[in-house]
Amino acid sequence: MLGNFSFGDYFKDKAIALAWEFLTKELKLPKERFWVSVYREDTESFSIWKDKIGVAEERILKLGPKENFWPANAPEEG
Repeated sequence: MLGNFSFGDYFKDKAIALAWEFLTKELKLPKERFWVSVYREDTESFSIWKDKIGVAEERILKLGPKENFWPANAPEEG
């Protein structure tokens, strides 16, 4: 699972593009094997994955906080 945290001057579009480039170009993982999850209300990330990266809409899962959220104490929670 990839997340986004930055001290720099980029946000979702750049973070998603960098992650995709790393996974598909550097690690050479096959694009057609990926599924993506976004927070169900995050239409911006959904659009970036679908329209800019080119992931098929049926491979982008919109999930709620129970399934797609990392609490601050995630390492302790497992």
